[in-house]
Amino acid sequence: MLKKPYYEKTFDRHERDLADVASGKRDDIRFVKELGLAYVVIIERLHHFEGELAGQKIVLEDWQRRALTICFGWQRKRLGADGKPMMRDGNPVWVRRFNTALWYLARKNGKSILASGVALAESILTVEKGNQIVTFATKRDQAKIVWSGCEKMIGYNKDLRDNASVAYSTITVNKTDTTIRPLGRDSKTEDGLNIGFGVGDEIHAHPDRSLIEVVQSSQGSRVQPMMFYITTAGFNLASPGYDEYEYAKKVMDGVIDDDGYFAFIAELDKDDDPFDESVWYKANPNLGISKTYDHMRNMANSAKERPSALNNFLVKELNRWVNAVENFIPFAKWKECAAPETDVSEAYGILLGVDLSRTDDFTAKAKTYLLPNGKKHIKTHFYIPADTVKERERELRAPLTTWILQGFITATPGNTIDLEYIERDILNDIEQNGVNEICYDPYRAATLVSNIEKNIGFEGCVQIRQGFLTISEPTSNFKDDIKKGTVTHDGNPVMNWMVSNLTVLTDASGNIKPDKSHQTRKIDGCAAVINTYARAIVFEPPEISVYESRGLRSL
Repeated sequence: MLKKPYYEKTFDRHERDLADVASGKRDDIRFVKELGLAYVVIIERLHHFEGELAGQKIVLEDWQRRALTICFGWQRKRLGADGKPMMRDGNPVWVRRFNTALWYLARKNGKSILASGVALAESILTVEKGNQIVTFATKRDQAKIVWSGCEKMIGYNKDLRDNASVAYSTITVNKTDTTIRPLGRDSKTEDGLNIGFGVGDEIHAHPDRSLIEVVQSSQGSRVQPMMFYITTAGFNLASPGYDEYEYAKKVMDGVIDDDGYFAFIAELDKDDDPFDESVWYKANPNLGISKTYDHMRNMANSAKERPSALNNFLVKELNRWVNAVENFIPFAKWKECAAPETDVSEAYGILLGVDLSRTDDFTAKAKTYLLPNGKKHIKTHFYIPADTVKERERELRAPLTTWILQGFITATPGNTIDLEYIERDILNDIEQNGVNEICYDPYRAATLVSNIEKNIGFEGCVQIRQGFLTISEPTSNFKDDIKKGTVTHDGNPVMNWMVSNLTVLTDASGNIKPDKSHQTRKIDGCAAVINTYARAIVFEPPEISVYESRGLRSL
């Protein structure tokens, strides 16, 4: 039985949200189907402008209709400066829910024509008079692809021709006074931008986020802004396209809660055979419609015969990033291990692992409870300097402020990590919870450990060197426990995020260790847990006096 395509998660999320609204679990969002369908209706009144279908009306496929209706049909209550819903005439003010949308599809699945149609529909349906829509890409010529689609669609439609004008690479829709124009990194000016809707074309080709940030920063005064990205996979893992793809996957997998992010991701599963025709549709929902099997078979045969064509086949036709890092731990398995209410009273050992940050970054503390029958339970907590939170949120694209408010992260005063907070918490753990050992990386934690040893004379501090030979076995054991379900955890969302970031390095002998080289893929919590696993291998419970276990006997 074939596994359903990843893009079905878009529809599954929609159904969950509908159920939450219907049950009263959520009253901050609502689905207005007619609003989403309005985009579908307008697009299907437009015409194809190239190829054998040129001049014919666009007929969207079922997946396109459903996804568009979801993308534009959801609304949320607009919040005021006090964080409460804004009211008008006694009723809440509703605005667009999704402010970012990623459409991630292989080539020839109708991305550009869809983007052109959406831009025109937005220009007609916009509630903001004088809206600005831009199609943007690294080169203005690339940005003009979607813009030219808009221009040609207008040419085929009398109503639009009569109510729109085109001059100097600017389309003006008269009824709403909305403009549509292309924008590239090589455009002469970016002044005067007040963009409500940005269409980012093939963002896998952007060298950095500078142009994206120009568009985003211009949306500050708009009530219902949206960034609408369309892209295939690419070859550059440092591109904003890959960053956006990774972030979207975290949202769809439930790693990060971003209620304003829409994603439609069409891709092969990791273990799919790229030459198996039965899986091609996962990356190509329009296979057999706008993209032919003949084309796919020709490209597949070329990839088999010429190794130089293989990467292009994987990237462009099957939407797979070449050389993409693979997560070490299957996140679905990690989620299954969540058990916040686990009883740890029977633990025969408590190992506390710490992974100290650089002065302005994360620090992680993990407690691993060793339970009977070879089971373990993990609790984690994190620390970050308060003054660096906003900067880190932007860099890492993680909701740090929310996690701080929820108590999963302690924000220590200042712009460097305050060791006194961590020391105080660890001393409390030792005195109240009966920690047996502190497992630490001597590279950064020497001062902290020295203070703990001096303050209470604790003798259970154990150095865990971070080389391959020391860390390989505990890293493997951590993964094995998750796959077997012999470890549970407290469901800390920060740790969930870090587990989703975990990748490993491998040496010539096949030993592994966590890869800490990616500055935006934080894994501090994983490192702290693995430090405890290094000691769990050899840990023996302290001997209990026979008199404590059975009491005195009389003769």
